[in-house]
Amino acid sequence: MRIPKAPLVLTMMILAIVVQTTLLGQVRSWAPDLVVLMVILFALTRIRAEFVLLIGFSSGLILDLIGTSLIGLRAVVYTTVAYAAMRTIHYAEIGRVTMGLWAGVLTFMALALVIVLGTLFGQTNVVGPDVGSRMIVIPLLNAGLAALSAPLFVRIVDRDTGIFGYS
Repeated sequence: MRIPKAPLVLTMMILAIVVQTTLLGQVRSWAPDLVVLMVILFALTRIRAEFVLLIGFSSGLILDLIGTSLIGLRAVVYTTVAYAAMRTIHYAEIGRVTMGLWAGVLTFMALALVIVLGTLFGQTNVVGPDVGSRMIVIPLLNAGLAALSAPLFVRIVDRDTGIFGYS
């Protein structure tokens, strides 16, 4: 029995948001950003580009509504990351190491955009005393997770066993 893509994608995003806000919310600077990682990984699938952008926007908006930051801040950032991921997807197809680096750079871009846009709009809670370590640790964790899980993730979503030659 095959599960349709839309409920599968919705379930995966809700699960990532719940895990990010509950379990990983307790370990602020040493936890991967699962939601941005999922947005990046959805760009690897054969889902239409508009739907990937919608996933980025809606997941960011849900995180904004749950958190204390400016409404729309993460929605704009995650949509931008989804667009950048779709435009640079050819780097992810080279190999696992390159895919990890690609996901790490996109995660770093997301964190930098949150900090810059949050600071511009007066959000003092986006810059804390551990901002330097977060800017290093979170992209490295997301890079490692992407390198390990991306081929399996794409196989589950697309139901294609031959999607990556290096898996």
